[in-house]
Amino acid sequence: MARSARWAAGCFVTGLLTLIPGCATLERNPEVAGPYSDKLSPYNYKEDGSLAMMIVGVDAARFIRDEPCVPLFVQVANKSKKITFEIRRESFVLEDSLGHQYPLEPVEEVQQKYHRLELDRRLFRQNMAFTATSAGLYSFIRSNFFPSTGTPGVLAQQVTLPPFAYMEDVLYFPIPETGLNGVPLRLLLKVKDLPEPIFVLFEVPKTLGIFEKKKAAAEAP
Repeated sequence: MARSARWAAGCFVTGLLTLIPGCATLERNPEVAGPYSDKLSPYNYKEDGSLAMMIVGVDAARFIRDEPCVPLFVQVANKSKKITFEIRRESFVLEDSLGHQYPLEPVEEVQQKYHRLELDRRLFRQNMAFTATSAGLYSFIRSNFFPSTGTPGVLAQQVTLPPFAYMEDVLYFPIPETGLNGVPLRLLLKVKDLPEPIFVLFEVPKTLGIFEKKKAAAEAP
């Protein structure tokens, strides 16, 4: 599935309408400019088809600087009537505009080398204020692909989503070769019984933290 050519903006728009099964009838918001998926909120991007819905949140990712990986808040809902989604770690893939694809980071490496797990979880819980409205009619299925060291849980290797069920989790990927901020990225979800991957097209803005703002103010002429 990896491609060597750069993505074209026109391909973004076409792909958004065709890659999600049953999305031929998807009505895109005419007020949204550019190639990205629709915004549910300032830091949440959403694709909603007849068989599946996926949301990608970048609220924690926008503060990443020198960390070895990037956190993405992900919600997936099974809108089908008969298909069960078997979602494994390898089902999720991050893709950059060069066509390079990145699987989930190993759990052990994230727990050893990444030190924002608890902060990400707090932001994740706060982010549910936006995503909860999209999944209100669905049954919640617990997912825990990256247990926090501060709040241990059972490591999930697979999540089964029956019809009209949804999952939410924080997923960690390597920093793309294209960089992280202000560049187009895609999160793909490959489900066995769907003919094409589900994907959300998004970008991660760079937001200055409190200490960065103070440093910038001090260095200003």
